[in-house]
Order: sequence, then structure tokens, then C-alpha cells
Amino acid sequence: MWDLLDALVVTGRRTRLVVAASIWLGFGLAMVGLAAAEAGLEAWRRAGPTATVFVVMAVWVVWTLWHSVLFARHREQYLATQRHPYRRAFLVDIFPSITIGFSQMLRSVWNGPNLRAGRVFPHFPASTSEAFAVTVGWVTAIGAFALFLAAWRTLGASKVGFVSEFVEPEHFQPVRSGPYGYVRHPLFWSGIATCWAGALLSATATGVAVAAVNTGYGLIYNRLEDRRLARVFGDRYASYAREVPRIVPVRRSPVSPADSGEATYDRL
Repeated sequence: MWDLLDALVVTGRRTRLVVAASIWLGFGLAMVGLAAAEAGLEAWRRAGPTATVFVVMAVWVVWTLWHSVLFARHREQYLATQRHPYRRAFLVDIFPSITIGFSQMLRSVWNGPNLRAGRVFPHFPASTSEAFAVTVGWVTAIGAFALFLAAWRTLGASKVGFVSEFVEPEHFQPVRSGPYGYVRHPLFWSGIATCWAGALLSATATGVAVAAVNTGYGLIYNRLEDRRLARVFGDRYASYAREVPRIVPVRRSPVSPADSGEATYDRL
């Protein structure tokens, strides 16, 4: 966290503690608040499962526009014109985008149909099949949280917060330890696992549909993020991408592009 505060040019021990706490608290409140606001609007408009799924898809379309187009342009602009480019990027791009992205992982629970049916919070199962789904949901939630913690601890807050893309990017080295030695984007997939846990705990068709949409987007995100990072870091990231799988952790040893079947970063 301290490297991130350095990049934000936050000085003074007390100020740094306050800012660090504000970031953590603000992220959690904003993430839950956005999901709850979307759910409240859908409930007010009496939106059904189809409308809810459409809203989630629309959010991902807008988010992709930021991720794949606007953020790259803003990064170049900030680096060229701002005295503290990372501070500007964090306030305008990074914090809002991370908040919005992770808020969609809560939408399998926080959505209009669930809100109207009283299925937002865990409830006592009404049948054997529902009890099984809830049990699997809790197991999935625990696994997702463990993966999230492992991925976050491996990267550190500064890398999670894109600091390496603004501060000495020429010294970037991909992380190959922990979950990042097995798959390339475990933090994002911990969010999708959380989404499935919520769908199982709420035991609604809407929750399952939202989780399925988010899983599909996860496959798209893998390619988009690989392409973005390869453009920022070049061969250093492309080499890592050839060594570590996108999703299925089936190998760890370096391989050649021809053997792996992975395209070089120019084709990602």
C-alpha cells in the first residue's frame, strides 16, 4: 500500500494512514453502493431477469470502452502533461473503473428481481436441492475469498492499482509467484467465483444468469487485458503470457510460442 501512496504523492505518516483507510473503505462502500443502486433502480422499474442481464451487459460494454480505448489514451496524456500522472489517473480512471468492475460481481445477488423477492441476503433453504446449492455457494465463497487474498498479497496494492504502468514502467517484471504462476488473471476470476457464490446462495435464475454473463465476459477480459498489458510492457509481458495459461493451470514451465499455441502479443 505504501508504494501506491508514494505514487499518489501522499506524505506525512498520519495523512498516509488516513488516505490508505479512505481508499479501502471507499472502495468497499462504493462497490456495494453501486451494485445496490443498480438493484434498487431495477426493482423500482420492476425489471425482470432479462432486463437485469441486459443492464449488466451494458455496463460491461461501457467498461470495455474505458479499459481498451480511453484508459490507454488517458495514460499517454497524463504521462505527457501531468506533474503527478498517477494521481490524476487514480482519481479519474483507476479507482472508478475498479469499483465499477468489481461491483458487477455482486450483481448475482444485488439485482432487482432478487430485491423484490427478498433473496438479497442468505436465507434458510426451502428444499434439499436448494440446501445443496447454498452449501456449494458457501464453499465457493470461501474459495473465492482465499484466491482473492492470495492474488492481492502476491501482487500488492501498488500493482493492483496500476502503479507500475506510470512509475518506471521500463523496470516492470511480471509476477510469477503465487496464483500468478498458474493463471494470468486470478484476481478477476476470484470476482467471478464470488459472483457464482452469490448466485448459488440466492438460488435464483436471475443470479445464475448474471453469473453466466460475467463468466462469459471474463473470457473476453482475459484477451483484452493481455492485449493492453502487451502494448504497455511489450516483450516482458508477452513472454510471461507464453509461460502462464489464461485460465486452466496446466503448466508452469517456459515454452516457445510455437509449442504453446499462444500468439505473440502483436496478435493478442
